[in-house]
Amino acid sequence: MNLSFRLRKNSIRQYLRTAYSDERLAWLLAHARSGKLTYQSCCCLIGAATADHSLRGKSDVNVPSAAHYHFARKFAGARDAEQAYWELGYQHGFRPAQSSDELRLRRLIPMILSEIRQRSRARMKEQPRREYAVDRDCRVC
Repeated sequence: MNLSFRLRKNSIRQYLRTAYSDERLAWLLAHARSGKLTYQSCCCLIGAATADHSLRGKSDVNVPSAAHYHFARKFAGARDAEQAYWELGYQHGFRPAQSSDELRLRRLIPMILSEIRQRSRARMKEQPRREYAVDRDCRVC
């Protein structure tokens, strides 16, 4: 994997960490798995974080219902993540035989799953372990 590709993926991972709640991340995963997550949409990788309507496939970002997309673009790292997401649809500067959105999804879904797993592991570490008092004099135990 070349350095440029690795940097793009890091931009996306950082955006997933900072812009998405656990619930929104699950929505993004479902949207991606349905095949409707596309670059040309108000509910793309960037806009899905703040969508105030059900997640859409290809749509115009210059309509009033897309205001959430423009709001999300102001988040830290959003523009870098958006550019990186666009570039995930290409291989070495060339458009692949399959659609670029299919390639983006093939590359993005494992990244989303990884973020979900990391959050789950972090929550498990944060939960205090329950310790049970043991009565050393108990004859029944």
